[in-house]
Amino acid sequence: MIDSRQSQSWSHRISLPALAVLVALPLTALAQTVAQTSATSTANYPLEEITVTATRREERLQDIPVSVTAITPVQMDAQGLRSIDDLMRLAPAVTFERVGATADNNFNDENTNIAIRGIDSNAGSSTTGIYVDDTPIVTRHLSFGTVNAFPVLFDLDRVEVLRGPQGTLFGAGSEGGTVRFITPDAGLIDYSGYFRDEISTTAGGDPSYETAGAIGGPIADGVLGFRVSASFRQDGGYVDRVTYDPNILIANGPTDSGPTQVTGTTYKDANWQRTATVRAALKWAVADNLTVSPSFYYQQLYINDTSVFWPSLSNNGQPTSGDLFNGANAPTSSFDPFYVSAVKIDWNLGSVALTSNTSYFSRGQHGTSNYTPYVDLIYLGTPYANQVSTAYFTDKQRNYNEEIRLQSTDTSSPLTWVAGLFATNMYENTTEIITAGEVIATVPQFFTTAPGLPYTPLPGGVIYYQNPYSETDRQVALYGQLDYKITSQIKLTAGVRAASDNTFGRVYFTGPFEGGTVTAGNNSFTEHPVTPKFGLAYQPNSSSLFYATAAKGYRVGGFNTPGIGLDPLCGASVAALGLTPTGLPSQYNSDSLWSYEIGNKQTLLDGHLQIDSSAFYIDWSQVQQAIFLSSCGLEFTANTGAAVSKGFDVDMRYSVARGLLLGLQGGYTDAYYTKTVHAGTTDVANSAVVTAGDKLAPVPWTADVSAEYYLPGYEVAEPYFRVDYQYSASQSGLTAYQDPANGIHDATIPGTPATKDLSLRAGFRRGPLNVSLFGSNVLNSLPALTVSRDTTFSSLYYERSWRPRTLGLTATYRFGP
Repeated sequence: MIDSRQSQSWSHRISLPALAVLVALPLTALAQTVAQTSATSTANYPLEEITVTATRREERLQDIPVSVTAITPVQMDAQGLRSIDDLMRLAPAVTFERVGATADNNFNDENTNIAIRGIDSNAGSSTTGIYVDDTPIVTRHLSFGTVNAFPVLFDLDRVEVLRGPQGTLFGAGSEGGTVRFITPDAGLIDYSGYFRDEISTTAGGDPSYETAGAIGGPIADGVLGFRVSASFRQDGGYVDRVTYDPNILIANGPTDSGPTQVTGTTYKDANWQRTATVRAALKWAVADNLTVSPSFYYQQLYINDTSVFWPSLSNNGQPTSGDLFNGANAPTSSFDPFYVSAVKIDWNLGSVALTSNTSYFSRGQHGTSNYTPYVDLIYLGTPYANQVSTAYFTDKQRNYNEEIRLQSTDTSSPLTWVAGLFATNMYENTTEIITAGEVIATVPQFFTTAPGLPYTPLPGGVIYYQNPYSETDRQVALYGQLDYKITSQIKLTAGVRAASDNTFGRVYFTGPFEGGTVTAGNNSFTEHPVTPKFGLAYQPNSSSLFYATAAKGYRVGGFNTPGIGLDPLCGASVAALGLTPTGLPSQYNSDSLWSYEIGNKQTLLDGHLQIDSSAFYIDWSQVQQAIFLSSCGLEFTANTGAAVSKGFDVDMRYSVARGLLLGLQGGYTDAYYTKTVHAGTTDVANSAVVTAGDKLAPVPWTADVSAEYYLPGYEVAEPYFRVDYQYSASQSGLTAYQDPANGIHDATIPGTPATKDLSLRAGFRRGPLNVSLFGSNVLNSLPALTVSRDTTFSSLYYERSWRPRTLGLTATYRFGP
């Protein structure tokens, strides 16, 4: 962790030298290239065709029988997409949440949950595969300190969001879908570049700014090329950390409960964050048919404090921009550096092509969370005692990957195929150390009706020590997929992936939270998943495609934190589930699903209208979910039975006339449990873990409507205007944690409200230059996206929402092919 003074020097050390490299590159080459370029527009007439590699070969998006959203850099700039949050709100049937609001999620803003088509799980390995090019960077949810990493949206060729299980080509981590961040190749022939500067101001908060640049081109024409990039971004804070009067409290409900009187400001706009990246890539044409492409990507993210606020302090439960207050007496900060290094070899052998990708993913995230309200509640009976308690977390990953694949090169042949070998060694270890305030040791224990939580701290006041809590996944997989054209219009697809997955776990826990005992040990298991895929496609012409697929998804099992059931504070929750203190499962099994999809892709009106749509039905079994023990704030993972997800999604673009482009993305998802499941063998009333009908994806409808209009024919500059409007329906049905029929529930947590978000942009283009003014969250809407509390006996609630209204200026300069 670094404090604000250290982060100032860090930002200059990283950003300035990197950007200086870009400025120092030969300007003469740039000038010659710029003279040969012409203006581009997001509203091409007819629509621009997009090439993707979702099937492991380059194909036109409209020709592949897969539900894919492809987002280009031009679109990212047009819609102001700057983060994974922005990106995922755009993709149909995809939900993305910042879930780090309570102790069971580490309070860390990096703690996120991403789900595609309702395949949503807060435990185990991710249900969505995350790739940088061909390198997976997924995280396993080992404990509270495990958070996901996502690359910055800069210097990308495109982002591909693949809906539905992608296990055949992308492995077990892609049970519900895959998100691929594709970086640009180094240039062997032409120079290309992209520069972006942005500044903005947020209502009630600090300014934000960004500077970034990328350039690539030949070092030796046709033989050796390069691409380098660097970026630096600071997002200004808008949540104040304040002091309050603990004697003025209300306790009426989630947004009207807790302290109400602010007495001072500790840190104004505390939740700022900074991100810096550096990327370097080479491409060496060893021969006409052989290229070697090494690359290196480095990113570091620093979050100064959480964006969670206390609704009771924030305008008495009706927060507006400028009065978002967090009453924590210490920050929750995170520092997350990681890098991906890779060497890719492409060798065209004539009738077949060989690709080898060797990569290494290294990450060392660490941070400090404010645990004061939680620990004070546990020991003193009130979350407002302000006896400072902190938790220090680390999440270390070291992943080695090797993939070798062969594929046919004759695309005119009736039979095309791809086959490969994938091997990985993925290591992850998360640690946690909780230190409590000194006063806690001298007061009577709060839990007088229970055995109580002993306070015999370790040296330094440590009440919980966890290290290691690690898992190593070693996997070897063979996969293949073939496509056979029965006729020129009908194509069959069949694929399968067979893997051997060996998982090894190590744990060591001690301290008062573990009852003063030491829990240590090793565990391991082996699984052999097989994930097939079948498809049928009918393409009467290049403008029309109909398809149907059936595919299996899979996710490996794992281990639980030992000893949770023995924690005296967890006793009430354990009993409510019909379990004994020693009856919590020591591990959880793999889960799997079958997804059935029909879809069509249509290009109409001479290429001016594209409509991609699909409908799906998913049968999910042995669902892995985290069970929150609400009396103590801890959790374990269990297989919670069967679930179904069904719905549809649509992606439409329409170039109405020269200068006017309309867009519509949206969908409907209904995901719910189909059976009532009890954790224990004792049939205790209202002791279910989940009840039939409980929702996995509580928000059913989403829609994104956009329009862009530019005025052609202006000699000086081309003015344009753009509007984006996103809508999400209110929650439909109860989640398992909200349902009173379940043993562990909190009926006070409100449902997700309907949300509306309006963004505007206006500017001009002149050749490769694009300058625009923009407004994000123009309506200044602050919906209660998440509401939570540490335990069910706490009167303190937390809330999270969007960034308030933000106004700014963006300038980009793009040249080359």
